[in-house]
Amino acid sequence: SWDMRLLSLLIVLSLAIPALAGPRDEQWKKVDEAIQKGLPKTAIEHLEPIIAGAMKDKAYAEAIKAIGRKIAYEGNIQGNKPEEKVVRMKEEIAKAPKEMVPVMDAILANWYWHYFQQNRWRFMQRTATSGTSGEDFTTWDLKRILAEIDGQFTKALANEQELKATPVAQYDELLQKGSVPDSYRPTMYDFLAHNALEFYSAGEQAGARAEDAFDLSADSPIFGSAEDFVSWEIATADDTSPTVKALRLYQQLLKFHLDDRDKTAFMDADLLRLNFGHNKAFGE
Repeated sequence: SWDMRLLSLLIVLSLAIPALAGPRDEQWKKVDEAIQKGLPKTAIEHLEPIIAGAMKDKAYAEAIKAIGRKIAYEGNIQGNKPEEKVVRMKEEIAKAPKEMVPVMDAILANWYWHYFQQNRWRFMQRTATSGTSGEDFTTWDLKRILAEIDGQFTKALANEQELKATPVAQYDELLQKGSVPDSYRPTMYDFLAHNALEFYSAGEQAGARAEDAFDLSADSPIFGSAEDFVSWEIATADDTSPTVKALRLYQQLLKFHLDDRDKTAFMDADLLRLNFGHNKAFGE
């Protein structure tokens, strides 16, 4: 399923990624052999030329996967502290080619989100003043951690036109294949937008609502035709609302695929839009 493909963004944290086929296949085998022998420092040494070679070949998916594994191994050596892995990823993003940055920003968003999900109760118990400053996200409060994840997804989707022009198949070496065709998520924009929508649709968002948070009414265009929904100008003073962000992403996805010959991506986004309304709207 596409849920499995979504979860594959997190797989770069694990040690169970199969070796890649291609020009650096032998180098990947050396990495895996080092890990099997319990030698993470040696594995990191073997990853460095893979990263350099993939960058040179503009094999960006392979480079990102190698960087993710390098960070995971470095983190394990240093005690497996999640905040250290985040710092390392930020450093890698700062020096990465611009083509790699959106996906790396999305991976970082998923790392934050995954940590939050594993430690949800800690964030829920903290007051708004207990963890709103500092760089150690493990001490933040609910509002701060959700805002950081939102910021990462916003950065990931900022280069909209380039992402729309990038077929998702170009990232097959990073993303685990699901059980449905790429026509459901044909571009990296589709993939990252739906990734962000998973976050904006999460129930925990209700815990960080602003006082003037947007409320989705059932008599709005949320249940109208796709054309009416896409042309809906959402009037709200609460542009930080995750509901508003989700609605606007659904509008952009439907607009993007409105004239597609293959309507798979359009229909899937439209059905998800209606389901989102069913879960979020109030009224008859």
